[in-house]
Parts: sequence; C-alpha cells; structure tokens
Amino acid sequence: MIGFIKSFLSVLLSVLNIFTFPIWGNYTGKFEPVDADNCRLNFAAISDIHMKDDGLRAFMLGFGLHDMENADSELDALICSGDLTDHGYTEEWEALVGAFEGYTPAKNIILAQGNHDTWTEDEGYNLAREYFIKYTEEITGRKIENEYYSTQVNGYTFIVLASEYDHTDMYVSSEQLAWLETEMAKAAQDGKPIFVISHWPINQSHGLPESWGDDEYEPDEGGMGDQSDAVEAILKKYKNVFLISGHIHLGFKNESQIGRYTYASVESDGSFHSVNLPAYMYANGAGRISNGTGYQFEVYDDRVELRARSYSASVWYTDYNYTIPLA
Repeated sequence: MIGFIKSFLSVLLSVLNIFTFPIWGNYTGKFEPVDADNCRLNFAAISDIHMKDDGLRAFMLGFGLHDMENADSELDALICSGDLTDHGYTEEWEALVGAFEGYTPAKNIILAQGNHDTWTEDEGYNLAREYFIKYTEEITGRKIENEYYSTQVNGYTFIVLASEYDHTDMYVSSEQLAWLETEMAKAAQDGKPIFVISHWPINQSHGLPESWGDDEYEPDEGGMGDQSDAVEAILKKYKNVFLISGHIHLGFKNESQIGRYTYASVESDGSFHSVNLPAYMYANGAGRISNGTGYQFEVYDDRVELRARSYSASVWYTDYNYTIPLA
C-alpha cells in the first residue's frame, strides 16, 4: 500500500510542487551509484528527524525509508545524524522504532545523538543516555556501551560523536576526546576515507554563528561549543576525513551569500570535508527548502560523490552534487 501511495504522491508532487517542493529535480534517474561496478560504499545520510508520537512524522519518515529500501542498488548504510526525537521522550523513541519497523532501508543503520535527544523533561542526561543506547540497539541491532562509538561498513570506519550533557550546544569530555584521537589513528592506518558523524557542526563553519538564526551572536553558537577547536584539531590531523552534521536546518545550497553570512552545504579545507545536512522533517530555512532530503554518499577508490536527493519524493537534486577527489 505504501508503494502505491508513494508512487501517486511522487507524480502529484512533481506537478503541484507541494509538500517537498521537488521542482527542478531529476525524476527519471535510477537510485543507484553513478558507477555501480566500482562503487566501494554507498550510503544515505539524513538528519533532524524530530520524531513525535502523532503518527504524521512516522509517515513522513516512511516515505524516505521506502525510497531507500527500493533503491536500484541496495544501500550499504543509512546514517541519521542526530535529533532523532523531538524531546527525547519514551513515546517518541517508540514512535521512531515503529517507523523503522517493516522497512529495510540499508544493510546497516547508524544513529547519532542530537541535542533534542538529550532532553527528557526533568529526568536529566543520564536517562537520555540510557534511552539512546537502548533504542539504538532496537532500531539497528547494534549493541553499544556509550553514546559515542565507532563501527565499520565495507571496511570503512564510521565514528559517532555525542554530547555528554543536556544543552543545545555540545559537551565533549576529555575521555571522549582521547577516545576520538585513538579511533582516528586506527582508522587512518589503511588510508581509506574516515566518516565522522556529529549532530553539531564545527564552530563558525557553514555560516555560523549567523546561520544559527539568533539576533545576538556568540562565536560558538550553533556549533559544537567549547570543545570545537579540540575536535577540529584531531580531525584535521588526518587525510580524507568527512564530518557529517546537521542541526542548522538549512537546505541544500552551493556557496553564496545569505543576508550577512555565506553558506554552503559542503566545505573543504585540504582533505578535510564538512557536510552539513538539511533537516529531514522540516522545510529548511534557506537554499533548497524541501524537507525529506539528504545526501547520498558514493565512495570510490579515487573520489567520493555526494548526490543530493529528496528521499521523500524520489528526486535527485543534481544542482547540489559534489565530486571530492581523495588525497
């Protein structure tokens, strides 16, 4: 039934430009790598699901999961970069579990924690941490001991960072920083790209702090916070590092001026690449405002292809694609 509904809506959206605003996209391109025979790793990355227990958001997520499940080439992984829930409540986590039931969007699912996932009314961060660990196992089948962890897919390392308190910005303990240093050193030994997932982008990247949207700006607003420089220093010690973040709620955009700041979805500094994902559940604040969107990552021996896609409407947004050569 979901397949029929999705097919019907995809046609409707392409004509009326409603719900996900998929105008100026490629509707006919297959959902497969540009060079399937030589693609070593193929994964979807979305952020800011903000699940509630009202049923509507689960339905919206279902459109994207259906799209991934029915890709012409099976996806190796689905990355969800934080703000999985709207308030960290038990009923929201249960709704997220329910939304994933019945779908196999990829061989592996990797979840990261966001600031909204650390808020459990007045119960404190420890309960939020317990929820994240518990429901990550339920959704992904992966048992983790900490809110930050690493895993491998097709021999490529994914390092998942987390905040260790219940605030809008991020707190990274000295223990997590030491762990990150160790994990990065291990991952770099084989020379393959390393994918680091953090809900929070680095301070003053992607137009921050102005792109965070407040009237009063502090230098670290909208970013990782006090430990941003320390995290950045560790990541930039290594080659071919991709930081995948969300949090800002800005849509796909190539570098251009927005009011008082410059924003781009993808920023590169040498062989360090920062990819800021749109919010999946909300219409975004600038650029391609569509919801239901994210980046498809295709990893080859010599490059990484980033392909912008509306997973909810099954549309490629080719204007926001990037080809990143590997060092």
